[in-house]
Amino acid sequence: MKKTLLAIAIPALFAASAVNAATVYEKDGQKFDVYGRAQVNIYNDAAAGSNDNTLEGYGRIGLRGTTVITDKVAGFARGEWQIDSENSDYTDDKESLKTRHFYVGFDGGEVGKATLGQTDTAYYDAVGVTDIFNEWGSSANAYKGRQEGQIIYNNTFGGFRVGTSYQMSDDNASLEIGSDSQGQTIKVPDLDYGYAANVGYTFASNIGINAGYAQDEYAQNGLTADKTDWALSTSYGVYGEPGLYLAGLYNESNVNGPSYDVTLQGYELAAMYILENNWGFLAGYNYAEDKDSGDESTDNILVGAQYTFTSNFYSYAEYKVDQIEGADDQWTLALQYNY
Repeated sequence: MKKTLLAIAIPALFAASAVNAATVYEKDGQKFDVYGRAQVNIYNDAAAGSNDNTLEGYGRIGLRGTTVITDKVAGFARGEWQIDSENSDYTDDKESLKTRHFYVGFDGGEVGKATLGQTDTAYYDAVGVTDIFNEWGSSANAYKGRQEGQIIYNNTFGGFRVGTSYQMSDDNASLEIGSDSQGQTIKVPDLDYGYAANVGYTFASNIGINAGYAQDEYAQNGLTADKTDWALSTSYGVYGEPGLYLAGLYNESNVNGPSYDVTLQGYELAAMYILENNWGFLAGYNYAEDKDSGDESTDNILVGAQYTFTSNFYSYAEYKVDQIEGADDQWTLALQYNY
């Protein structure tokens, strides 16, 4: 077996969560891992109009596998779920069990990787550089989150990165963004299809630049709407490693429908500094507004601190200063165990 795929390509598939995973089977080019998380948070309830504090928790469980097909092609799969610790009073819009990732695919090494299923779209590569906070960061963009029913292609060429994704019809997909002329939040259901693309380059100095584009088409009862996103971002440093990490993002999103046309623009700044003694400190700023009316939808300052007790036991505190009129500040303290 050549070393290129087995020793290099396969570990790169899941680098973000590989540190604490337990390998339960590894033989003849096949590998199967189990990983997960348990976390509890103390939140203040000021945003909900209460001065009380709450303690909330959740758990995650993940399964992933890889198998060598040829000396140039590997197959892979991953499933990851999250379940809230509270087990009462769940409604249709608050589910206790959520699927985060669920996909299978092929890794062809130099020819790229193809993924089918539910995960982030290609557009996330452009907006994700500022997504470094555990709670309230990355709030000045209209990225719709992980999506199901996707076909995704990714590849790297030296310092270049490219990615494309196509999402098939999804009756469960919905969109809430901006407001119409009466001040009502625009709600767009039933995704017909969507696609996204990203291109980026990382220099030897660890300066990265990214550009992303996404288009979504919605249709219901003969009415149609479309959403267009584009973003430019840059970063410095290596996220999660000791030292300084900086990132900035500018993005615009336009939603056009039968009786509305809304354009949101926003920018985000994020910084992290991790010391050699296991302490880390974070700061960020998020601002978004309606491009036509100038109404602010997001305006907050974020600060945070984290401490890593061991490679799998972690704590953090974060505070959000919400500068929107009538909004309250929020804070949280958390303990997190990864396995």
